[in-house]
Amino acid sequence: MSEEVKRRPMDGEDRGRLNLAVDELTWSWARTLAGLGETEPPLTPYDPDHGDERTQVVRLARLRILKHLAGHVDLLTEQDALSALDHGADVDEVADALGVTRQAVTKRWGHVRQGENVAVVISRRDRVREYADDPRGRVGEVGGTEQYDSDRGIWPVGKQVRAEARYAVIAVDGTVRRVYKIAPESWHEVEPRLWQFGAVGERELQPGEIDAAYKAGQLPLRPGDDCPTRIGGAYRPHWF
Repeated sequence: MSEEVKRRPMDGEDRGRLNLAVDELTWSWARTLAGLGETEPPLTPYDPDHGDERTQVVRLARLRILKHLAGHVDLLTEQDALSALDHGADVDEVADALGVTRQAVTKRWGHVRQGENVAVVISRRDRVREYADDPRGRVGEVGGTEQYDSDRGIWPVGKQVRAEARYAVIAVDGTVRRVYKIAPESWHEVEPRLWQFGAVGERELQPGEIDAAYKAGQLPLRPGDDCPTRIGGAYRPHWF
């Protein structure tokens, strides 16, 4: 991607087209929720009055839609900010994109970039899922010999984290359960932008190895430590 495309800001025409697209989308959904079929007269802010009852029904329907979108936008904002930081953006760039201060970004997402060291953290729930199109077959807390393959990926890990992370920490239901030492140059792109790591010896670390790495300042978390899942998926970088 060229620098010109990467840095292109939104102009007035962009904002107008986006606003119109959102208007059309939300009014279309409002018509659906209000039970107005395609043959019914249109009902938008720009149309003649259609009476109190119909106006009330469709406006309330659109309010429900807008409320949902507001929550969804918050979720997408969280995901994109964390992903941008993970893939090398700095705090000032995120602040500029959101039109907020650097302090606001630091307050909300400062945990993403604290310290010079980074570990791969996978924090998920204690469950098993099966996917027909996933070469691993089952993922999650599958146990046994399958657990290593489930833990090591595939994850949307950025270039900087792949280059610098030396350990992968696996947490389940908010508590660290396993730790792997990542083998140098082991990252493999299984799908576009989705990566799999390889562990030294293809095994999890033993308690003595974990304690030694933790005491040396090479590892931020140990089994038993709190590690809650955050919005944006199971994977996140942990800077320390």
